Parts: sequence; C-alpha cells; structure tokens
Amino acid sequence: MIYKVKATIPISKVFMREFAVRSDMNLFRFNRFLMEELCFSSDQMVIYKAYDSKGICTGQYGMFDLGDGSVDKVTFADLVSRGQMDVVLVYDLRSNRVINLSIEGEIDENPRLSYPATIAEKGHNPSQFADKYEDYLYEKPVRSAASLLPDEDDEEDEEDEDGSEQEELYDGGLEED
Repeated sequence: MIYKVKATIPISKVFMREFAVRSDMNLFRFNRFLMEELCFSSDQMVIYKAYDSKGICTGQYGMFDLGDGSVDKVTFADLVSRGQMDVVLVYDLRSNRVINLSIEGEIDENPRLSYPATIAEKGHNPSQFADKYEDYLYEKPVRSAASLLPDEDDEEDEEDEDGSEQEELYDGGLEED
C-alpha cells in the first residue's frame, strides 16, 4: 500500500512537498530520505509528534523510545491504524522549527517509481539552521515597478545655458588632427 504524505511549513504559504511512501516504511528510513531531500544535516536530533483527528498529541517518536516507540519501530501503517494522520517533524528542537506532515490517504502504486518518492513540490528547501523560512523567490520588490521607469523630465534633451538644445554626438572616441 502507498500513502501520499503532504509536507508544509506553518510560516510559509509557498513551501509544499508531496511524497509517496510505502505503508511498511518506518519513520527512521523516512527521516533519512527527508533529510536528504531537504539537504538537511542528518546528525541532528529530531522528534515526530503525532496527532489524532481532534488535534490531540497521541504519540511522540524519537531516536530513543519516548514511551510510544522509537522511529525505527513505527511505520506509516502504524500511524494510520492509530488514527495519527497528522505528524509534526520538529527538526530544530531549540527553536521549535517544524514541518507538518499530513497523511492524505492511499494512492495507486506506480511501477516506475522507487519509493519513497517526491511526487510534487513547490518553493525552495528551507535552511535547517536559519532563523526563519524565507520565500525569497516570491518576496515583494522593495520598490514598485513604476518607480523604476524613467521620469518624463529625464527623457527631454538637455538645454544649453543660452536656451538652445544641445545635441550629443558620439564620435567613437576618434579625434581628427
């Protein structure tokens, strides 16, 4: 069975990834895949917090068993059977930066894909150690485009002191003797 998992960042309207994962994949293997996909350092501590449909945290999974199981023992099938369709990956424990993972249901297996697989993406990868996620590709310009247009005054020919128009000619830098 293949599940579609959608990843979003709460503070970004742009970032989105969709993954196809096998139901028997454990969170440890998924974490290794995700860290590689996002270009994150894989030697950092992470925790997965699982929520039920009411938004109540019903499981926490880490490298060490926190009481609900460790990431190498919990599969996506386990999460679905427990009703934990929303999982929050806390990838920076100090700053509490997270990626929301929503299990959106089953999809058809594609024999041409190797699972896990990224099936849709939008936005650039977040920086693992930055203070915040910046949508630098979608930021508003500092000045409006209209302010970049030349003024009408700039287009008029310059006038001499005597009031006649001065014509500028380019002679190519050659001087005649």
